[in-house]
Amino acid sequence: MASSWGSRNSLETFMLVSTAPFFVFLGAVCLLYWVTAGVRRLQLAVLLLANLFFLAHFSVIYLALPLAATADFLVGLGMGKWERIGARRLLLGVSLAVNLGLMMGLKLVPLLAANRFAWLFTLSLSFYCFQSLSYTIDLYFGEMQPTRDYLAYLGAALFFPSMTAGPIPRQGKLLEQFCRPFGLTAEDGGRALLLIGMGLVKKLLIADYLANNLVGRVFDTPALYSSVETLVGVYGYAMQLFFDFSGYTDIAIGAALLLGIQLPENFRQPYLSVNLADFWRRWHITFSNWLRDYVFDVLPKRRKHPLLSYSYAFLITFTLGGLWHGISWNFLIWGVLHGLGLGVVFAWKLFRKLPSPYWWAKALGVFVTFHFVCFTWIFFRASSLENAMGVLRSLGAMTWATDNLTPLVLGVLLIAAILHCFPPRWFEISAGLAGRMPFWVQGLAMAGLILLIQTLAGRGSAPFVYGNF
Repeated sequence: MASSWGSRNSLETFMLVSTAPFFVFLGAVCLLYWVTAGVRRLQLAVLLLANLFFLAHFSVIYLALPLAATADFLVGLGMGKWERIGARRLLLGVSLAVNLGLMMGLKLVPLLAANRFAWLFTLSLSFYCFQSLSYTIDLYFGEMQPTRDYLAYLGAALFFPSMTAGPIPRQGKLLEQFCRPFGLTAEDGGRALLLIGMGLVKKLLIADYLANNLVGRVFDTPALYSSVETLVGVYGYAMQLFFDFSGYTDIAIGAALLLGIQLPENFRQPYLSVNLADFWRRWHITFSNWLRDYVFDVLPKRRKHPLLSYSYAFLITFTLGGLWHGISWNFLIWGVLHGLGLGVVFAWKLFRKLPSPYWWAKALGVFVTFHFVCFTWIFFRASSLENAMGVLRSLGAMTWATDNLTPLVLGVLLIAAILHCFPPRWFEISAGLAGRMPFWVQGLAMAGLILLIQTLAGRGSAPFVYGNF
């Protein structure tokens, strides 16, 4: 396979955010964007054209997306004009129909057509739809005022760094940045390059290596591996998924920061969570916040029966969250397990008022939570329910061979675990140091990192896992 920095033949991988074409594109956009600094409308126009170009490389059909964005923009203007509840409900219904119809249509059409049109719908628009719905729903509940700046709205709604796999910014908060003058400090520039570098290392040197040399093999043919090897494969998938997804997030946040835009945090050491509720405050933060604010919080709950009401709300919320990932038994089971697990955590907190002060209790909580999450990842990763059962049978066989676990694979897995546990303040210290370096030093450091990745990541870059959702 060609290196990730070489040419790609597939549209799906041509402009992954971990490939050279994307960074050539990003560099050209940054150049035009900052050359026009001081003329905000020109900067917005450059950004809008960049968004459209990014969408078009997936398929020309996505050039129709501004029509959906325009519908939400007009819905927002309507909500700003009409206060009657009936009119506002009708407008919200239009937005829901457009965005949910778009999201479900892009998931169902290839499925119902036996993937005959998969080549035409290479980009899922779920993250766009969630972001757009946050705008109209917040307007409906009176939490913000609509914008009248159409160009700024399109720039924010179609913002290319977060289009394929998030993070999911609140449209209102993103618009606040698009409606004021753009700026880039030396510190932000250094931070952006550091984030991009970290994202490339996470994706190409850790996630892809684990996927190609451990996880894919174990999950494809679990019967050929011992219980120990399968267990390490499951651990490997937990790390692969985290470093793949957080790697994309780092690159997306860094790319946005180079354009003077701040995207929200999406991960915060999730495998150190003390319980499942804590996990969902640390994992895919923008998505879990979206589910909390727009699904969980609006479900009816009774104060007289809090355990039953909240358990039901958790189950409904995460069942829908599971089916969003894909309409299959695997994702349904994954969502139901997390919904039930959150109900158990809520019941524990309800009857045990104070958290344990002992360190060993917290360590036990981290151990149990991590292994519960790993267990559910089996259904998330498996290609089918039968494949998931095969992995579970391999785990239950209690065989101990380790012939397929090479020192390099175990070493990468250990490095991944150590990097995951690094204190967040270390990054802040590094970002501060990077920001104080001369720009040419930052550029040389990035070039050196790219050369290192070119040498080590010989198998190239696979599509990001969450790019399919």
